[in-house]
Amino acid sequence: MKILAIVVRYKTPVEQSQTLRSLADIFTSDPGLFGHYDVLLWDNSPVLLEDPQFGFPCRYGFSDENLGVSGAYNHALRLAESIGSPWLLLLDQDTTVTAHYLRRMLEYAEEVEGDLSIATIVPFVRSHHSLFSPRKHGRLIRSYLIPRSVSGVYRDYAYAANSGTVMRTAALRAVGGYSDKFWLDFSDIYIFHLLHRHGKYMYIAGDLELSHSLASMNFDQEMGLERYRSFLAAENVYIAEYRSSLANLVQTCWLGGRAARQYQRYKNKQFAKITIQFLSQRIFWSKSACLANWNDILEKGRSIPALADGKVVG
Repeated sequence: MKILAIVVRYKTPVEQSQTLRSLADIFTSDPGLFGHYDVLLWDNSPVLLEDPQFGFPCRYGFSDENLGVSGAYNHALRLAESIGSPWLLLLDQDTTVTAHYLRRMLEYAEEVEGDLSIATIVPFVRSHHSLFSPRKHGRLIRSYLIPRSVSGVYRDYAYAANSGTVMRTAALRAVGGYSDKFWLDFSDIYIFHLLHRHGKYMYIAGDLELSHSLASMNFDQEMGLERYRSFLAAENVYIAEYRSSLANLVQTCWLGGRAARQYQRYKNKQFAKITIQFLSQRIFWSKSACLANWNDILEKGRSIPALADGKVVG
């Protein structure tokens, strides 16, 4: 069995991608493991890389527009189908991968291959010292971290971070692939929502944990204002279109509390001001006007800058 690993790059230099560096170290020290993986780097950056060097054999894909993770994963889906790979390993550019993780994911994929109700295999994922994935949907708009002790098939309504997930290609095709609308933020929540609605479940690899840098957990260093505006647009479009009327009312109240916390917690008060703008739209605008504005923000957000350590990169 071969798994197609897809790594999504955006403006970050190749040598600074934690994902590519960790993969290069693994495949250099364990060439046999590389025999079970094909790797595709999909580049959403505005400039094509000339003769890129990765330290291991790697396919390179490029588009002259930012397709986001959703577009990159859909391209990987088509490639996986063409080369007969039954599983995709989804990776962002800032995830630390280990040889143990790659070996165990191969074993899990072989173990559950015959159970077509299992669409995804997910590890626990940690960002900035805190676990944040996988999560179970609670009532209304709340979600809760699934306990670290859980392992095996998980049939409750839940989701996991894209990066680190191994996804069955047939299941992803069956639900139509990733959404062009949720091209970055909420792409994982949306796809797991679709899979669950189609009776497809996750398998939690309880012995595996990855480290990943999540911008929403490090506002001052990784979350720029335009990125945050795009995140809020995706969040509000998802809740408006796929959650109940009561959940939308709770979201309106939640935005007020979030703005107050942001004003107290963050040096940059613009985050709170942006949240208040979205709160005002929810209160005073019609639903159709809100959705039109939020979808416009999502589309314009494709050109947002990339940040690292509080500075624009790429």
